[in-house]
Amino acid sequence: MAGSGNADADGINLDFSDATRAKNNEIIPDETAESGLGTGAETKTETETIDLTYKCAYKDVHDEFDGNKRIAILDDGFTALNIKKNINVILIDANIDIFIQNIIPAGILREPLSALKYADIIVINKCRPELLENQSSFKAGIENKLKKYNKNCPIFYSYYKPNKLISQKNVLPVEDLKALKAKGGKILAVCAIGNSDYFYENLTDCGAPADYKMEFADHYEYTENDFKDIANILNSDDKYIAVTTLKDYVKLKRFNFQNFNELYKGDASVPDASPTDIIDLYNGAFDKIYYLDFDIIIDGNFFEYIYDTYNRHCARNDCK
Repeated sequence: MAGSGNADADGINLDFSDATRAKNNEIIPDETAESGLGTGAETKTETETIDLTYKCAYKDVHDEFDGNKRIAILDDGFTALNIKKNINVILIDANIDIFIQNIIPAGILREPLSALKYADIIVINKCRPELLENQSSFKAGIENKLKKYNKNCPIFYSYYKPNKLISQKNVLPVEDLKALKAKGGKILAVCAIGNSDYFYENLTDCGAPADYKMEFADHYEYTENDFKDIANILNSDDKYIAVTTLKDYVKLKRFNFQNFNELYKGDASVPDASPTDIIDLYNGAFDKIYYLDFDIIIDGNFFEYIYDTYNRHCARNDCK
């Protein structure tokens, strides 16, 4: 059930030791996203240590703190049955009814619901804030359904609370969005994520519904022409700022400080622009792109549960 994009649930796995490939009395199916849990054979060879640092975007930081590492967090690791994990955390989108979905390609599930029996923690994410404080028919309904697959698994609820807007030059409190709109400001919403509606809802909740939307498929890689379209909108009207997600901002950031001469050549909107003019135009647009930053609000004793699990692991394995 691990996944991203339009999949219903994401798997986050916490490994309290170095990453290992489970080969010691572990069943290792040859699984794919389409095949659910798959079918596999049992092996009884020694556990092999794997160095994952070559895949780490922050390898220097990893190396600096290598001697102090205790926890490895694997995104989308639930379906990776060839990696031994200590804890499986399943995230379920509160806005999607997973109980009426089918497995890929007929639906959005990465695995059958029966795979929930392997979860150690379930988090219902993207809830309305009031769900964390009060019991409701929604809570009772989803918990009763989940307990059919895993009756002992603790269930927590969470949501993202917007707190600020961040660009390469400015950090603004999220309250400024509402003030911006009150003064006639406009919002260009740009995103390429699985659940764009939730992003738009967050903007609306901040008092700044999108005036114009540029929406792309999940995992989309932005092109120079895409950024040119964004830049044209931002530069055509000083009242516009673009708001995107951190995931999208990272992708768009690669267009910063680049020469747009070839892209704009022959463009009537910049008839006699020199390379320097194009760069200034380009970077000026990028300065008006912000990503919406969030706090993650989660109920109950989620972090205490993780901490207690870590301590139990240390007690068994003599962590220092």
